[in-house]
Amino acid sequence: MRFKDLLVFALISSSALTGLTAASLDVTAQDQNAKTISELVVSLTPLDAELPPLPTPGSLTATVEQKNEEFDPYVIAVRTGTEVMFPNLDDVQHHVYSLSRPAKFDIPLHGGNKSKSVVLDQAGLVPVGCNIHDWMLSYVVVIDSPWFTQTSADGAAGLSDLPTGRYKLEAWHPRLRRPHAQEITISDASNSVNIELRLRPDRRIRRAPTANGKGY
Repeated sequence: MRFKDLLVFALISSSALTGLTAASLDVTAQDQNAKTISELVVSLTPLDAELPPLPTPGSLTATVEQKNEEFDPYVIAVRTGTEVMFPNLDDVQHHVYSLSRPAKFDIPLHGGNKSKSVVLDQAGLVPVGCNIHDWMLSYVVVIDSPWFTQTSADGAAGLSDLPTGRYKLEAWHPRLRRPHAQEITISDASNSVNIELRLRPDRRIRRAPTANGKGY
């Protein structure tokens, strides 16, 4: 192994259902201390076939909450054309924005119980911040392919009903040192893939609480 900081083990298994081939992808991620890695985004793009048509913009929805002066979730993967809502569940105002190339937007100051949304119609990485609370940060990964997933708290994730064929597999995490991509083949037989990645230390800004316990 060239890298030992993070090992991601992916097992691809296939089965025939009523004459049709359906494959599944199981992923488990752990770091150099054998601790599980959550929020890793894994996506598959077919190399021998066209992607299914994108959904009508706004027909899919996702939510990134402003809660306890943090964005929740910290990382979220969505398909291109998804309408992402940003509800403010705090009793303070937030100013949500992104300066990213795929989606540059600005949601001005809005108070509690207010929800704004943005349709993300271009694939790519969309970091989201708050102009009032510098530590607030979220990453929205917008993907053209319908085949994507994220690892959960136990470091596991899975994809099912995959057509057989060659794919470009990509893995992304905020702490990943460099983008990772490799070609894999999903066939009728069982297949296994090992992905070796390296992570940077967690550099997230931490709030400095005031006497009342709040970070503002």
